[in-house]
Amino acid sequence: MSSRMKNAPVYFTIAQIRFNPILSLQSFVPGIQESFRKHGFADFKKALTMTLAVTVNKDSASQAPTPTPLERFIFSDIANTQNFVLEQNAISFQSTKYEVFETFTAELMKGLHVVNDRVGGLTFVERVGLRYLDAVMPRQGENLSQYLIPEAMGLYGRLKGQTKHTFSETLAENPGASMVSRVVIQEGRIGFPPDLLLNQLNIAQKFANFTGIHAILDTDAFVAERIPYGATEIEKRLGALHERINEAFRALVSPHALAVWN
Repeated sequence: MSSRMKNAPVYFTIAQIRFNPILSLQSFVPGIQESFRKHGFADFKKALTMTLAVTVNKDSASQAPTPTPLERFIFSDIANTQNFVLEQNAISFQSTKYEVFETFTAELMKGLHVVNDRVGGLTFVERVGLRYLDAVMPRQGENLSQYLIPEAMGLYGRLKGQTKHTFSETLAENPGASMVSRVVIQEGRIGFPPDLLLNQLNIAQKFANFTGIHAILDTDAFVAERIPYGATEIEKRLGALHERINEAFRALVSPHALAVWN
């Protein structure tokens, strides 16, 4: 089992499994909700968002984007620190009380099994993704350069005037897998990237109460390949993604940072 840092900087984790579309999902929701309620996710919400679909014709000319409604069914725990988000072709598990990878993955797989059982069996999986947000918050009297490698600092503190933010991004691809590693340095409160603003989970007090210069390490790894549905292969892919994310995390931070968090 993975070792747990005593003062880990991770404040948000999300994993998503995309599977074959279930157009009749609405009819299965009552049964799915009952299973999640018994599993400790009693809070239920239904959300409707709009997505934009762009159509390109044979002449490579794109038409005006078409708004398409997207239903999401959200099953949360009472403390609102973990939830499952179910769509017609995907399930996501989000948590702001991450402990170790094995525990997180086990919870995700329980939710996936609920959906698989209730819909009568999923057919295939076409994407497996895992994403971590870590908040690097220097202690009083310290600075970010003691926690991050110089490459991650960019031009922060090297230009005249007040630096509002620094952003860097790296895309790395291996056969069958991709990873995006982002570093954002800014001043203020700990927040979320724009695409995660709707997660609505409560974060731990040490992160919620912090204000000042900090860095967000946003590491997103995924495998986009269609395979027959199978729990063993899904867990194997999640494990491989976790290893890559851990590799990127340790490449970004300093020995001092690891000592502080451990």
